[in-house]
Amino acid sequence: MKRVLRALVKRSRYLLADYQWVQARRAENNQPAKLYYDQHYDQWPVNQNVALYDMRDGEELDDSPFMMLRYWLKEAPQMQHVIVVKEAERNKVTSVLHFWQLDQDQRIHLVPYLSTDHMRALLTAGYVISNAMIFSDIFVKRAQQRFINTWHGTPLKKMGYAMPGGVMASWNVLRMLMMTDDLVLPNRYTADIFARDYRLSGLYPGRMVVNGYPRNDILAKPLPAPQAKTLAELLKVGSTQRVILYAPTWSGDGTTIDGQAQELDTYYQALTALAKIPMTRVFFRPHPYFKAAVKADQRFQPYRLPEQLGTNDILTRTDLLVTDYSSIFFDFLVTKRPIIFFDSKENYQQMRGQYLSLTTLPGPYTRDIDTLKQLATNPVAWQAKYQQQYSDFYARFVKLDDGQATQRIVKAIQEPLPPAQHAQPSVLVNGEDLTAKSFTRVDTQLVTNLAQDYDVSVGAFEQHLLDSWYGKQFFKAVDAVQAVSRIFINRDIVGQALTVSAARLAGRRMVGGIRFDYVIIRQAAFSRHQQMLLTTARTVIMKEQGERAAWLVKLGFSKLRTQGGYEVWQVAADEKTLSATQHLLNKLEEVE
Repeated sequence: MKRVLRALVKRSRYLLADYQWVQARRAENNQPAKLYYDQHYDQWPVNQNVALYDMRDGEELDDSPFMMLRYWLKEAPQMQHVIVVKEAERNKVTSVLHFWQLDQDQRIHLVPYLSTDHMRALLTAGYVISNAMIFSDIFVKRAQQRFINTWHGTPLKKMGYAMPGGVMASWNVLRMLMMTDDLVLPNRYTADIFARDYRLSGLYPGRMVVNGYPRNDILAKPLPAPQAKTLAELLKVGSTQRVILYAPTWSGDGTTIDGQAQELDTYYQALTALAKIPMTRVFFRPHPYFKAAVKADQRFQPYRLPEQLGTNDILTRTDLLVTDYSSIFFDFLVTKRPIIFFDSKENYQQMRGQYLSLTTLPGPYTRDIDTLKQLATNPVAWQAKYQQQYSDFYARFVKLDDGQATQRIVKAIQEPLPPAQHAQPSVLVNGEDLTAKSFTRVDTQLVTNLAQDYDVSVGAFEQHLLDSWYGKQFFKAVDAVQAVSRIFINRDIVGQALTVSAARLAGRRMVGGIRFDYVIIRQAAFSRHQQMLLTTARTVIMKEQGERAAWLVKLGFSKLRTQGGYEVWQVAADEKTLSATQHLLNKLEEVE
């Protein structure tokens, strides 16, 4: 009886969690902005003289996109510039524009985040420019648009599939990167990490532009005189005072923020220790995930920076940088000034991990606050010891940051994209039942076998993860295939059948607009998830199923052949492709 009761309680908890998840997701899917965007998709022409800027979903006006905006204002006076702004950050954004003497420029337009104006501009702007992952469940790049993603730093901490929980933490990054036409990266090291750990190699249709970072242009040459004067007035730093900037990152894996109070205490202790150094002003630049908590904590008031100052604006006046694993230190290398690495966490390698050994860093590393204070008091005493490592880092990571990066990238995005060329055909395996027992035995083997000759992805259905058993099986299957594939997550919910146009848009949203050479469906039943998945295919290989076949007819497919219980469907048959499907059919028969 107790066992039965425990099972009932467990089942009730699952049903409640499922209900709450569905309600929350339904609210997301039915939010006015998304409905407006979907309803008007492809209705209006794209305007190549409009650029839309989104920096961290409208929370800031900074970084490389803002450098591009300022360059364009001078070099392309016909361009209009739309900046996405969350209402809570409007004053900050307008103060940034005022700092750069742009608040009266009629070519700049602020639109409220998720407003109708925002959605219309997102649909019609010829250029969409971001430094992160935008509009988690809304943006789907139109064919006439150019999507430029500058990302936001050279990684020291592990990224994508290399970090714990990377598959689920990277679902939106992966699909956004697949939509990116120009991925602007500061160095070859970063490009290699993105290609490997975000699984871009073999499928990404855009181009990586290893260019140096536009945001670092102001570190490679003097800040313009008006801004330099205002900066000095805002910081109120004496001519004989040193400036220390403490800029820690966040150690999370992309899915949760844990231990926030403990981290804040550590930050405060470090700041108060540094502030005791004579003839020194100390400022604090927290990670964006901690900004709200820091703003609400009065302990940090003496160390706060004026909100109109961008991160690299501050670095122009920083004499010593203290950080842990933040990519800010790569930018700071351009100045050739000293860096100290401070972190109190002993288990960071297990929490997130880093790509580079701590012993190779271009400055001393410590976990002790007293040692941090001693190091910061007299950098001259240890700088020579790290001179070679500093020079090595400079040459490896910032040699392209010569003050001309913005000019180069703006020129590059005016040029046509080269056609994508991939060595292997692409295959998307339906992972809707990634959790079924058959997947761990048959489909896992199929994915592994296919990876020998094809670029393989899996399309999974997120709602199944709510069930604890399903979730356990899902991640067991993920562990078995993630080394040889990438996993796209469908965040849709079970509902009524889709129209063809809605399914096409949802399919592109799920996989970042990728069109796969082959989609393979082994499942016996047909589903809404498959309605979306099938729109992403050039050729479909599937188990015989009447409803699914009828849907393919609606999509314009024709059945070409049947073999061993599998059907081959194509939009436009050609002998070369038809011949190539035989190899895939053989692979399927091998694992049955």
